Amino acid sequence: MLICLACYGDRLATLMESATELRFYSVEQRVPMVHGSTPVPPNGVFAMIDMLAGMGVNVLICGGLSGCALAALQQSGVPVVPWIGGTAEEVAAAWAGGGVEAVDQLRMPGCALGGCGRRRGHNRDHGRDHDRDQLRKALRTSAHVVQEIKGEKPS
Repeated sequence: MLICLACYGDRLATLMESATELRFYSVEQRVPMVHGSTPVPPNGVFAMIDMLAGMGVNVLICGGLSGCALAALQQSGVPVVPWIGGTAEEVAAAWAGGGVEAVDQLRMPGCALGGCGRRRGHNRDHGRDHDRDQLRKALRTSAHVVQEIKGEKPS
């Protein structure tokens, strides 16, 4: 299995689009093995996604990401586990030791996947409700991809 971590320095980039380096690991007997690294392509996030799809990356683990980037990843077939934080070594070791469940322990704080308690109509900027709903829908779809990686049936 080939995993990719979108990094900034020695940590996962807070936002995938701000990553400066892609680090690759293979997992052998629950131990992460460094498989190499490369600078993020200068042509932008879509060039990065095309590169990952062409390399046959089994999963991308990253910090936050925009709805456009998530949609492009889903379209490309690259499974993504977003909203994760920590050092590259921590994240790679967690994935190797326990997959999605272990990496979930490193999830960034906030409301990306669980909802943030706001209800429609309580936001002053009603025009953004649709965009927020679209992002939540995309993230739920991403969660289904994660469930498929774990071998579960999406709900």
